[in-house]
Amino acid sequence: MNLFSRKSQLKELLKGATDIHNHVLPGIDDGAQDLEQSIALLKRYEKIGFKRVIGTPHTMSDYYPNTAEIIKNAFKELRIGLKNNGIDIELRCSSEYMIDYDFEEKIDQSNTLIPMAGNHILVEMSYLHASDNLDKTLYKLQLNGYTPILAHPERYGYYHDNYEAFSIMKSKGIKLQLNALSLSDYYGDKINKTAVKLLQDGLYDFFGTDTHKLKHLNQLEKIKIKNKHLDSLNEIITNNDKLFLIQDIEQEIETVS
Repeated sequence: MNLFSRKSQLKELLKGATDIHNHVLPGIDDGAQDLEQSIALLKRYEKIGFKRVIGTPHTMSDYYPNTAEIIKNAFKELRIGLKNNGIDIELRCSSEYMIDYDFEEKIDQSNTLIPMAGNHILVEMSYLHASDNLDKTLYKLQLNGYTPILAHPERYGYYHDNYEAFSIMKSKGIKLQLNALSLSDYYGDKINKTAVKLLQDGLYDFFGTDTHKLKHLNQLEKIKIKNKHLDSLNEIITNNDKLFLIQDIEQEIETVS
C-alpha cells in the first residue's frame, strides 16, 4: 500500500484471501455454464491471489431448484477439474438461498441445506421488494441452529431510505455480507454510497465477490478504495478466512463426498 496515496487497490488486500460468495460451480445457475468456464474463473482467482473459495450457487424454487445432491455433484466435478489443471485453490461448497415461498420448508427438511462452517447460511431476497416472510424465516433459521448471512444488503434499494433496517437486522443476530463490486459504481451510485456507509459504520461481517463471469473479476481488479477504509475491509476479509477454517478441511470435504 502507498502510504502517501489517498487510495489503494482493493486487489492488494486479497492476496491469500477467501471468497464466500460466488457462482463458480459449473452448469447449475447463472454463473459458470460449464467446467471450462469454471476453470477459467478459478484461474483468474488464483492470479488475483485468492487461496480459498466457497462456491455458492443460487437455490431458487422457480429458477434454480438446486438440491444438495446437485450442488455436491457440481462441486466434485470442479474439484477434480482444479486438480487436473494444477490450480492451487481450496474449494468448498454451500449455496445462496433465496428467501422465497418454500424456503421455510427446506429449513425443516434434514440434509436439504448445505451450510458453511459454523452453520452459517447465505440468504438473499428479490431486488424489487423484501421477502414477505423475511423476519419469520430468519428467525426460523436461527431456531434451527443456523446463523443467517444476508448477501449484498447494499443492493436492496428499498432499504436505501430505511437505513436503520440494517442495524435492526444486526441486533437480531443477522450477519451482513458486502459485495466487492459495490465498492465501485458498478451497480450504481446509490448502492456504492450505501456500501461505503455500512462499511464505515462497521455493520458488515463478511466479504464476497458475487462472481458470475470473468467480467466481474476484471472489474474487481480495477477497484480503488480510500485508505481510511482499509482496516474495516481487512477485518471482514479476515472474517472470511476464519469462517473457512473453522472446521478441518478434510472433515469439510468428507461432508460433501
